Amino acid sequence: MDVQRQDKGAARSLGHQRGFLIGAAIGSGGMALAAERGGADFLLAINAGRLRSMGAPSIASALPIFEAARLTESFARDELLPQCRIPVLLGLDVWGEDFRPSERAREIAAAGFAGAVNFPSAIHQSRAMQQMLSRAGRGIEAEVAQLRAVQDAGLTAMFYCATRTQARLAADAGLELICLNLGWNVGGALGHRARRTIEEVALGVREIGRLLKRINPRTRFLLEGGPVATADDLAALMRLAPLDGYVGGSTFERMPLEESVADRIERFRRAERGAAALSGGGAALVAWGRRFGFVGQSQAQIAFLRRLRQLAGRASPVLLLSHPGGDLQPSLRALAGNGASAPNVFHVDLEGEDVPARARALLFGSWDPNPRRRPALGDAEIDAVVIHAPHRLPAGTQRRLARTLAEGALRPAGARRPVPLQPRLVFSLVAAEIDARGAAAALDPALADTLAGCTLHLPALSARRDDLAEQIAHLSGDGGNPPLTRDDFSAEALAVLHAHEWPGNEAELRGLLAALERAARSDTIAAAELQPLLARAEVSAPSPTRTEKDRIAKALWRHNFKRGRTAAALGISRKTLYNKIRKYGLSP
Repeated sequence: MDVQRQDKGAARSLGHQRGFLIGAAIGSGGMALAAERGGADFLLAINAGRLRSMGAPSIASALPIFEAARLTESFARDELLPQCRIPVLLGLDVWGEDFRPSERAREIAAAGFAGAVNFPSAIHQSRAMQQMLSRAGRGIEAEVAQLRAVQDAGLTAMFYCATRTQARLAADAGLELICLNLGWNVGGALGHRARRTIEEVALGVREIGRLLKRINPRTRFLLEGGPVATADDLAALMRLAPLDGYVGGSTFERMPLEESVADRIERFRRAERGAAALSGGGAALVAWGRRFGFVGQSQAQIAFLRRLRQLAGRASPVLLLSHPGGDLQPSLRALAGNGASAPNVFHVDLEGEDVPARARALLFGSWDPNPRRRPALGDAEIDAVVIHAPHRLPAGTQRRLARTLAEGALRPAGARRPVPLQPRLVFSLVAAEIDARGAAAALDPALADTLAGCTLHLPALSARRDDLAEQIAHLSGDGGNPPLTRDDFSAEALAVLHAHEWPGNEAELRGLLAALERAARSDTIAAAELQPLLARAEVSAPSPTRTEKDRIAKALWRHNFKRGRTAAALGISRKTLYNKIRKYGLSP
């Protein structure tokens, strides 16, 4: 019961939980566990889910064939509460002989449920039937009163509505979660045929969402049913109307068929992230980045592309900060700035063979009429000069670079007059080479001042996990083999890839893909095949400066401070995680 009490306490804040909410209306313990693995935030135990698991269509939930309360509560108590860690909301109706909202709220709290939802509901009845139920005191108004009592008891209440009037009624009552039901789901063998398109329903969805936010900005507005049958449908609708969450019933349970529920929910989660990332000009930035070889559309990627595009349009020098194993080539192609598909980039590598004296000669050299012998900084045929590890240059050379950049010209030995600075200068620093004082402190003050305001931070692969599937497809497929796609990995394998820290970034990912190509593997790559390969990469790329506190803090942040998921990702118990959170003061 300790786990249930902890989860129930977390569920009380569902209405205030940040981020996109995904709920799963399911009808069995097996489906509930799959939904939990897939990343659902909460479960709905309703009679429609139970009937679907029995082979009946969802609409059977509105027929007088089973007593809804007994059918629902029985399987929820026996199959969901003992096994599931995420909140479970119980479906309640108000059609019994007694209507005692406060007493019913206390009963579901005592049973261990996190809250309740109005299902089956009068919203599925005809208008005439709704009016008769309201006159009898068993209509939509009674459902709102029941859920208000649940919320007053400190639990989560979610209200299903089908019209603007019903949504307003719930918002005026102060309910925190309101889900617009667009009708029974289309699609699948038992689903309805589509009557309205995404574009047709978007206007009504947008208007109701705005109404709810005007009444109470803290109200979370969710959606379920109707023409939203796939993750792409959800993404399309979210580009037209803002939502705080999605509830799936048939879309998660009936329609996947051979596709696992965990895999299905992961797609919906990715649709939400993609829709958020591509708003505000994100699509144009992604298209621009593809010209130079960038892959992905995560929020971190788009934020970087936005900054890169600003600096690419200038002639100023750039300080490019990256991580070990990161792919610099797309950024360098964009910064070369001549529009060529293969710009001429001259590299001076202080981490490799180029000792400081040789680097100085390469950059400034001596003036020679022969173009092939001119110093790199005065060569008009070079588009960009990239200096790797510039902090290893002598202070005098760094100051000379700063002076050259300020004057726009260099003075090589033997030249009668100043030579114009021709290529763009890019200073590349790897984060592992910089101490806690930062990049500016690693450089001579004169050069650091020159580069102020012209810094690019290339995000690590761990910050672009939403792009992993596209990165894998982009980097695989060498040697005549077809590229690996998202569908080549099981849902559990994808979860392992997303939980990995990727200390070696793209270089590590390339190594993993090469190992998979060499290994004899199954048609669908399983988590068990990935784990030893990733563990080997961790050993080969240790991070001695990374503390346990850092590791736990990053895992908490990545999993939105959901402690059950964080503990699972770290491979420790929830109790151990709680103790470490208290020890390091990591509570959000």
